[in-house]
Amino acid sequence: MFGSLIYPKGEGLYTIHERKRHLEVKAHLKLLIEEEPETFWFVVMDNASAHTTPRLDDFWEANKDKIEPVYQPTYSPHLNLIEKLWRLMRGQLTKNYFYPKLIYLCEAVINWLEKLPFSQFCSLMGIDESTLEFV
Repeated sequence: MFGSLIYPKGEGLYTIHERKRHLEVKAHLKLLIEEEPETFWFVVMDNASAHTTPRLDDFWEANKDKIEPVYQPTYSPHLNLIEKLWRLMRGQLTKNYFYPKLIYLCEAVINWLEKLPFSQFCSLMGIDESTLEFV
């Protein structure tokens, strides 16, 4: 699963993949660009090998007018807001639980995300829900 938080809107985009390679990272980033093609994106990423591989260099170059990666320092998940959501989700869905098939895990994750109270999401992300404007 890859996720992007559109800060400070409180919106997000997540994609589910069988693997976590540069191909899946690229697919997720392409969807992000397609979501709002007129927006320039700064994408905060950790230093996972799928994020930092030279295999993404062509993608970054081809899309440099639309997106720029911002890499977090090593071992600093506390600086990446989406990590708080992942930690909560793993604690409630996958800790000490086995899913016999990937599709069952995907269904559980989607169901969990759909039921997560927006106020709890805002709290995790450090967003003041009262200042958000919904169009």
